[in-house]
Amino acid sequence: MFSMTGFGKGEADSENWKVTVMMRSLNGKGLDMSIRIPPFIVPIELEIKNEIKRKLKRGNITVFVDVDQKLVKPPVDVEKLKSNVKMLKKLVKELNLQPSDDKVLDYAWRYSEKAEIEIDEELRSVVLEALRKALDDLIESRRKEGEALKKDLHERVNKIEEIVNILDKNKELIKEKIKNRVLERAKALNLSEEHPTVLNELMFLLEKYDVNEEVQRLKIHIERFKKLLEADGEVGKKLEFLAQEMHREITTLGNKIPDFSEYTVEIKSEIDKIKQQAANVE
Repeated sequence: MFSMTGFGKGEADSENWKVTVMMRSLNGKGLDMSIRIPPFIVPIELEIKNEIKRKLKRGNITVFVDVDQKLVKPPVDVEKLKSNVKMLKKLVKELNLQPSDDKVLDYAWRYSEKAEIEIDEELRSVVLEALRKALDDLIESRRKEGEALKKDLHERVNKIEEIVNILDKNKELIKEKIKNRVLERAKALNLSEEHPTVLNELMFLLEKYDVNEEVQRLKIHIERFKKLLEADGEVGKKLEFLAQEMHREITTLGNKIPDFSEYTVEIKSEIDKIKQQAANVE
């Protein structure tokens, strides 16, 4: 089981480049990515996204890519700068203008700047290597968090199972109380136990308070939930669905037998916590 929450970092370098990739992952309904990269590596942004999609299926993923060029090159073409300065000074003289030297240099500099870095195979390779390391680190982080979630979910579903077993044992006692209550009222009205009115009342109330189906469905949901906790792959959405189904059954049960309110409230509380935790599971 993997959590959708985690952090990963990867570094890689080559002769000319050093790349650091940091990744943060939070829970999400699907796989959403926010890629923050230097403009000059935008051409491989799709490759970065595809690499992430191969490893992750759910989560809000934020990726930070930092690229350092080991050999610092001058930001302008020096020869071109000299040529531009000469040209501008000649033009200024012809037009009889009097700009300062700083102004001339500023304009010459603008038209002497080198083109932005173009991505080559070396840089591409280093970026993807750092990304893969960050992904592996992130996945390990999500695995550890997933183990903690799994332990917590096991404890909560076991607690629900214990309470459901108590309800299962006590549901017959509730029926017995209802039966005795009806018979006491019948006796007060001088009606026999076999009187049609008494029998009809008994049948109606016993059917109304029958929660056997709800208890059995709860047990089935609990068993499926436990199996999913041990399953591989994406189980988060399935766990959320089962939690919702358990909530529906215990609500129906509680409405049928208000005497069980103490138990149903406790189960609902555990289910709410399960929903919160399951929302973080991939």
